[in-house]
Amino acid sequence: MAEHVKELHHILTLVIQKPADIPMVRKKVKLLTCSIGCGRRQVARFATAASELARILLTCCHGGKISLSFLRTAAGAELAGLILEFAFHSSGPCDAWTQERKKDSCAGGKDLVSGPPFPGVHRVFEEVEIEGGVGTVPLTIRCRSSLEGLPGTENLLTRIKAIRRDLFADTEESYMENLRAKHDEVLRLLQEKTEQNRMLDQSNNELLQLSNDLEALAQERTIIEMSLKIADQVRNPATVIGGLAGQLLRKGLLPEKAARKIQQIADQAERIDQIVHRFHAMADERRDLFVQEDLILLVQDALQSCPTMGKRAIEPVLELGEQPVFIHANRRVLKVALIHVFRHAATVTPAGGRIIIRVDSDQKHATVTVVDQGTGFSREDLDELRHPPESRLQVGQPGLALVRHILAEHQGELQVENSMESGEGGRLVMRFPLIWREQGTTL
Repeated sequence: MAEHVKELHHILTLVIQKPADIPMVRKKVKLLTCSIGCGRRQVARFATAASELARILLTCCHGGKISLSFLRTAAGAELAGLILEFAFHSSGPCDAWTQERKKDSCAGGKDLVSGPPFPGVHRVFEEVEIEGGVGTVPLTIRCRSSLEGLPGTENLLTRIKAIRRDLFADTEESYMENLRAKHDEVLRLLQEKTEQNRMLDQSNNELLQLSNDLEALAQERTIIEMSLKIADQVRNPATVIGGLAGQLLRKGLLPEKAARKIQQIADQAERIDQIVHRFHAMADERRDLFVQEDLILLVQDALQSCPTMGKRAIEPVLELGEQPVFIHANRRVLKVALIHVFRHAATVTPAGGRIIIRVDSDQKHATVTVVDQGTGFSREDLDELRHPPESRLQVGQPGLALVRHILAEHQGELQVENSMESGEGGRLVMRFPLIWREQGTTL
């Protein structure tokens, strides 16, 4: 609807901070709807719906405000022409709302918005939008109805000032309440800006840590690849040259001058082999970053470093064994992969939902399974994630492509599938070998 709003004419804002404010909301809505020509029954329905939604803000969301406005929409909007809008905004986090929705979800019942007073509100208004209301996201409810055909809407926009005077005429308290609402709104915006700055600083620190971890991964990969490339391109020819030179020297049939030259060739071939050994030593030093790590502790650490969970009020359900699960891992780099998986699951899960994180092992492998409550992966995403292109990252899932790359460094693999269980969406399984293998040897 926002993109179709052509004009917005604010009429009145009322704060909702105490029980006595609810009758005031009902009274003001009656005055407003009477002034635009609504019938007695329609006036009563608008007033009742507004007062009940105001009660939701007071009882579940620590109060809030209601803004009454007229809208004129552009062509193409679902509601065309002149619109009456009631916008309800909570003043802070909706703790009671969040708890009620979680109880409703755990009980396997319908969503809370399907219960009173929302069915009646949907019958009164032609359009109802509900946003937020879980975690740190304030609750916003927008209710709209078309005013087309009402006798009192002729030249309505020219009578806005008179309507405002009528709404303020009965008591000075309403005017003061509106001033307080504006003051509280400024304070709320300042608090939100401060909180946003804090979250931005936290995100910047997280990005810096992520950059450092990725730099360590890239450095390690570059050195290892350089060592292997040198071994393939230099060591084998040097070995052949040194071997042939040694055979000639061992036959002892060469003139003294030629033998000295052949010996120099053999010595230089040995020197090249020593240089290659030094590059392998550098690679081995980087491999020292891979040590025995407790996978359970690493999962818990990564979970605490994923702020997306808290922002969306996602409840992580940990299913961990009592015994530690050790794998060979680079702690900093693997933590990046785990954070990416948790962030993906928290993003696709509805706010206030939960994700299941399970760590277990068998005789050969350790696994981390993450199950979200999203809509699951599309067939195209599943095909692309299971068979990634060689030359580019996935367009839709770049974070999971990085996870796959990191797991490959740990001799692990990422399995992507949709859960068949009710209430579950996608399932990501990270599988690690309990025994680290390198060049045919076991570490």
